[in-house]
Amino acid sequence: MRAPELCFHCDWQVQARVPGVPGILGRLNPMKRIFSCVSLAAAVFVAACGGSSVPSVPQNVSVTPGDGRVVMTFTQESQNTYWVFTAPGSTVSFPGSSSTAGYKSVRGANSPHPVIDLVNGTQYAFIMAASEDGSKVGDTSPVLTATPRPAGATWTAGTSLGAISVNGVVFDGTNFVAVGAGGAIFTSTDAIAWTAATSGTTSDLNGIAFVNSRYVAVGANGTVLTSTDRVSWGLQGSGTTETLFGIGQSGGTLIATGTNGTVLTSSDSSAWNRATTGVTRTLYAATGLNGRAVVTGAGGTLLTSTDLSSWQAVSSGASADLRGVTVDTAKFVAVGAGGAILSSADGLSWTAVASGTTASLAAVTFASQFVAVGASGTVLTSLDGTTWLNPSSGSTSSLNGVFFGLGRYSAVGASGTNLTAF
Repeated sequence: MRAPELCFHCDWQVQARVPGVPGILGRLNPMKRIFSCVSLAAAVFVAACGGSSVPSVPQNVSVTPGDGRVVMTFTQESQNTYWVFTAPGSTVSFPGSSSTAGYKSVRGANSPHPVIDLVNGTQYAFIMAASEDGSKVGDTSPVLTATPRPAGATWTAGTSLGAISVNGVVFDGTNFVAVGAGGAIFTSTDAIAWTAATSGTTSDLNGIAFVNSRYVAVGANGTVLTSTDRVSWGLQGSGTTETLFGIGQSGGTLIATGTNGTVLTSSDSSAWNRATTGVTRTLYAATGLNGRAVVTGAGGTLLTSTDLSSWQAVSSGASADLRGVTVDTAKFVAVGAGGAILSSADGLSWTAVASGTTASLAAVTFASQFVAVGASGTVLTSLDGTTWLNPSSGSTSSLNGVFFGLGRYSAVGASGTNLTAF
């Protein structure tokens, strides 16, 4: 902004010109001329700047590390606008760090404020400042540091969802949806507080996926339910009465798995095609990567396909029921009874991995690391799918499903059990 321009006229008059502010002209007492000119200039300058004082440094600022993020909390005053500045390393300044790679600034933060898209294992520095009603940004808070890390080490129990078995959970980018026995469906925005939804069926629901902006739940007697809003659910004809245990996807095509070697595929969740698998064992789970789909089942069954129509059995080297399967960007991981864990780089050749447990594993997922869950509250975590840790879940209930969203893992299981790990 340009400073006020002061000019004198006719020895007894003063006029102040500020861009956008009408001139002020008045006749002054000679003895007060100098004092009045200075006061007038200051008043006009303050008016042009909005007249707001600079807020004090934000108070009680703290940072809590999470998975690929930190959460900042602070004492928030309603009249202030809060700014957050962060950069990799041990220090950050405003505006001095603006050219630093990875520097971020946010205006309008509310407590608690998540700083997302951070790299796990990298230290970051954080400061805050405030402005008020157009004032300049005030002094910054002391530098705080935190290092994001993968979630999964510490688990917290949520409110029980009742006496039923909750069998599967999924995250859509904003909401969590869980399904269970008797047609139960629950929704949540944080995986902590849940609300029951009406499914329109009493059939047990065993698995759920979110693909192409649609939720698809599967269960007993060939039940397939779909929804686009988590509120209204409709039954779809699956063309089978086989019990469906799992629902996954490969390249956007849905894959449902069930008893008697059942594999159903659908591109729209309405029309389903039954594939010929050549097996009669129960199939539990499916996933896919780069055109290769994998299905797991009873007795160590492993099936793969590149077209979702023709399937071939591959040797797993295991006899345990394989109940869950997932994939990161380069590795498939299957889990099952007796703590069985298998890994594969291509979905064709599989290697047994030591899990460190004999508890049966029911499900596995991947986000920043692999997380498997199973009997007696068992939780296993692994960064590479090979070396596994066994953190305490704090629960002895069997866990049936697990999924990642909002920087946390959500696990669900028997007796309405639901757990979260940030």
